[in-house]
Amino acid sequence: MLAAGPFGLGPAELVIILVILVMLFGASRLADLGGALGKGIREFRHSVKEEDEEGEPPAEPPARASATATTVEMPSDLVSAVKCPSCGTLNPVGSRHCNQCGAGIAAPVS
Repeated sequence: MLAAGPFGLGPAELVIILVILVMLFGASRLADLGGALGKGIREFRHSVKEEDEEGEPPAEPPARASATATTVEMPSDLVSAVKCPSCGTLNPVGSRHCNQCGAGIAAPVS
């Protein structure tokens, strides 16, 4: 039995799909599309690699740090907020993750 390819398609189905694509778009357009796709993937990998080299070492997850409940006084009313232990951004009470950095926010210990 032949091995199935992506989406459970066998080699015969993949060849038929390729022939239809060549008939619709032409061989030169498909080659250009493949080249552009490959170039885009290479540029993406290069930019990710540069960010990793330039970036700071990954911080420890803030799960161990506890969030502090803070009340911020606004001109017209009082707003309750929770301060993110990672970046210090104020988030609505009851938030599980920081709106700015996405770090987990632990419930304040009473």
